[in-house]
Amino acid sequence: MFETMEAANGAGLAAPQVGILRRVVVIDAGDGKIELVNPRIVLQEGAQGCYEACLSFPGQRGYVERADHVVVEGYDRNGQLHTYDTKDFFARAVQHELDHLDGIVYLTRKTEPPEGFEESYNEEEDQPE
Repeated sequence: MFETMEAANGAGLAAPQVGILRRVVVIDAGDGKIELVNPRIVLQEGAQGCYEACLSFPGQRGYVERADHVVVEGYDRNGQLHTYDTKDFFARAVQHELDHLDGIVYLTRKTEPPEGFEESYNEEEDQPE
C-alpha cells in the first residue's frame, strides 16, 4: 500500500481504496511512515479548517473542518499496539484515512470556507503549505 500511495503522491491510503476490505491505513504526512490495523481515535480536540484532496477523486479538493489534535491507536502488521499523538496536517491525514474505513469520503464533509479564509496552496504537492 505504501508503494501505491507514493506512486500517486499521496499522504495516506486506506485499504478499501485499493479493493482490500480490511481496516488498514498507511500514512506518511511528513513525520515518517505509519501503518495502522484496526485503528481507532481515542482523543480529538481543537479545530482546523483546510482544503483536502483525495486519491479517490483526482483533480478535486474541498474545504473540510477537522480536529487539529488527534490521538490514534492501532496495530502494526506484527500485532504490536502503537499510539500516535498527532497534530495539524498529520491529524488531518489520520482523520481523512479513518473516514475511508467507515465509508465516508471528504466530499461528504465538505463545506464552504469561512469568509476571509485564505490558504497558501502548493499544487505540485497537492497539500497545504
